Amino acid sequence: MPCRDAVIHINMNKKALTLLEIIVSLIILALLLTGLANIFLAGKRYTQRSRVRMAGGEIGKYFLDPLQNHVNQATWTSNPLGSQSVATQNITIDGRNYRGEYNVNTAGLPSNLTRVRVTITLPSLD
Repeated sequence: MPCRDAVIHINMNKKALTLLEIIVSLIILALLLTGLANIFLAGKRYTQRSRVRMAGGEIGKYFLDPLQNHVNQATWTSNPLGSQSVATQNITIDGRNYRGEYNVNTAGLPSNLTRVRVTITLPSLD
């Protein structure tokens, strides 16, 4: 005849979770949550970089807009961006400093052409 206490003991082990099973499931859960957190952080960094690049493009447009009026008039008698051939302007957007610089150059070009190079220095996101 089997001992009644042994039967009850075996049935209790089948219904309950052991400490080892709980620890393994917590480790798996922690790994999954870490992966999800990394995905969200990568998305946030991508969004920040996109905003900085969009602001840089808008600043470049800000420098080039005055040229559009003069180019459309078919006469380029003066530099609408200023009297200097190289000019720098610092602009702050959303607490980040951007540096815009343009260079007007006619060297080596026909008399009716002017080269304008706009350089926008974007802030680092570190």
